[in-house]
Order: sequence, then structure tokens, then C-alpha cells
Amino acid sequence: MEKDCNAKVQMPDLSGIEFIGEIKEVPAWEMGVKITICVSIELVAIVGNLLIIIIIAQSPKMRNVTNYYILNLAISDLLVGLFAIWIHLVDDLTQGWVLGSFLCKFNPFMQITAMCASVFTLVAIAGDRFFAIVFPLKSRVTQRKVSVIIIVIWLAAIAIGLPVLFFYAYTERQWKNFVEKYCTEVWPQVLQSDGTCDQGKRSRKAYWICLLVVLNWVPMVLMMVAYFVIFIKLRKSRRVSKTGRLTISAVQQRSKKKVVKMLFAILVVFIFCVGPFQVTKLFEFFRDDTLESLPDWYNPFYFAAVTLLYTNSALNPVLYGGLNDNFRSGIKNLINSIFRRKLIQTNSNGVIRNSVISTIPDNRRESEVNILSDLHLDPKENTKKNANYNNPVYEERSASE
Repeated sequence: MEKDCNAKVQMPDLSGIEFIGEIKEVPAWEMGVKITICVSIELVAIVGNLLIIIIIAQSPKMRNVTNYYILNLAISDLLVGLFAIWIHLVDDLTQGWVLGSFLCKFNPFMQITAMCASVFTLVAIAGDRFFAIVFPLKSRVTQRKVSVIIIVIWLAAIAIGLPVLFFYAYTERQWKNFVEKYCTEVWPQVLQSDGTCDQGKRSRKAYWICLLVVLNWVPMVLMMVAYFVIFIKLRKSRRVSKTGRLTISAVQQRSKKKVVKMLFAILVVFIFCVGPFQVTKLFEFFRDDTLESLPDWYNPFYFAAVTLLYTNSALNPVLYGGLNDNFRSGIKNLINSIFRRKLIQTNSNGVIRNSVISTIPDNRRESEVNILSDLHLDPKENTKKNANYNNPVYEERSASE
């Protein structure tokens, strides 16, 4: 009779035995360093990506094809900031898995889905820039088409992350003096030639290798080829008029170069952030003796690699704000609008004064002239208001109202 490797095994009763493992103790300095790093990354990821989402949602001029992709990228990075980072920290600092059955399955699913959506979006951005610059006369992707592409991106990302919902399992084991809790991967087992089961190692290895190929290697090659061709195209198409001034075509090329530089910087940072994580997985699956426990240096290196992987979600909005003029000005305007709210003050006599800020566009400077006027509800102030009628600034404000 053939052995059934996937038959359910009855857990032995260990409630009368003292816990034979070691209770995890993390030094205070190590805990402080890790908390500081992870909290900083999480705050930057959440605040930065929220700013990008708000800027694109509020500004009509920011709603173009490339920025819709960047919006999708910010959403996936925000999910990493909201879920993956703090869970990664708690898991590293505590004994076993203390976050329960739901997060045991949901956390890896959300991580893989968000990371896949992020990478696929980067590939879509590279493709959009490639066709826009290399083949400018061909039809561009419309906003309706980009919506379909984004839906396909998320469906593909969810499909890739779906297996972990079925093959991650939360287990509790009761010892005499300790409750052992852990979240592990339980993949289908295969019967080997020697009659033993492979403990799901073959299935697990196949999934993670496919994930690395889809998540990292293929996208990296596609993006590097696309940006290399774009770079060559822009280098050859640089034009200068006989007067020495830049033509309209040259100005457009320079604008395209700025966008490509920003996107290329995002690609370089992405490769830098995901590289160490790939190394850890490749070492885990292809080391000489997979039956032996991992070396002592592996766990600290793995924590650093995963932290660096999540850092990419915090660096993307920083790159948008630092390398793109539109996002930089959008962030400034958003911050200014927060401090430009209606102020209500109460004076010592109990008279309420409303500080009204009106803005007048100045086309020459492409800025706003802020005019602050105090509207008093005290009738004694009528004389002061009448005296202002001959003031050109007052007249300009009244006209704008």
C-alpha cells in the first residue's frame, strides 16, 4: 500500500512535559534599534504614499496615464506600510507567532499581493514610457485602457498570492509550562524514491522560485531593456536651433528626460532593495544540506533583507517628491493648504473675528498673493471698513469675491 504523505497527523499530548525549547530573549539595545528603524520606515511609507495619493486625487492636472500608474504604485506601497512592516517587527521580537490565525494567513498573502502589484506597475510604467518615447506616433494608452491594465495587475497579483492562504497554518501546542504558537508553511508533500516524504520542500521550493522569477528577475530584465532603449532614443533625438536656443521639440525631450530619470531612479532603488531578499531565498533552497538548520548569521541577515525590501515602499514617494517638479509643488501646496484654514479667534471683549484668506492668481509669477483681512462684527469698526474703499488692495479683494 502506497504511503499517504498528506494524511493528517495526530499531534501528541505534551501537556505533561516541560518545554524543551529556549525562550526567546531580545537584548534591550537590539529591540530599541529595530523598533526605531521599522517605525521610521513605516511612518515615511504611510505619510509619503498618502501624500502622493491625495495630490493625484485632488489635482486635475496630475491625472495623466503615468500618474495613474504612480497612484497604483503608491496604493500598493501604502498596503505594505500599513500591514507588512509592523508585523515583520513583532514577529522578529517575540517568541513564535503571537498574532493569531487570521494574520498568519492574511499577512503573507497581503505582502506578496502588494509586492507583485508594485512590481507589475513598475513594468507597466516602463512600457508606457517606452512606447511614448520610442514610438511617439502610435496610439497612446488612454485613461480607460490604463484602468483595465491596473485591474489586470491586481488580479494577477492576487492570483500569485492566493496559494499562501491555503498553505500557511497556525498551530498551538500546549506544554506543561508554555503554550507554543507558530505560523508555518504546510505545502503538499511528495513521496520520494526512498519511501520517505519530502515534508513539502519540493512544492515550497517550486512556488518560491516561480515567485522570484515573476516578482524580480523577469521584471528587472524587461525594465532595464526598456530604459536602456529609451536612453539611447533620447540621446539621439536631442535638438538645438541655429540660434542656440532650445526648440519646442528639445524642450519636450528635456521634460521626458526628467520623467525617465525619476522612473529609472525608482528602478535602481527597487533592484537595490530586493537584491538581498533574493540572496536569502536562493541560499535557503540551494544550500548543500537542506536538512541541517540554517546558520546563526542567517536570521539577522534575513531580518535586514526583509526590512530593506519594505524600505522600497518608503523610498518611492521620496523619489517622486525629490525628482519630479509637479509632485514637489503639489506637496508644498498641500502642506500650505493645511495651514491656510479658516481661523476663529475670540478677543478679550468676546467679539469673534474671522480671518479670511483669499487668493488671487498672479500669472507672471505663477503663484498666489495671500490677502488677510479681518472682518469685525463690532459695529464700531464700520468707519475702518469704509476707509478701506479707496485702498486698491481692498478693491482688488472685493472684485475677486
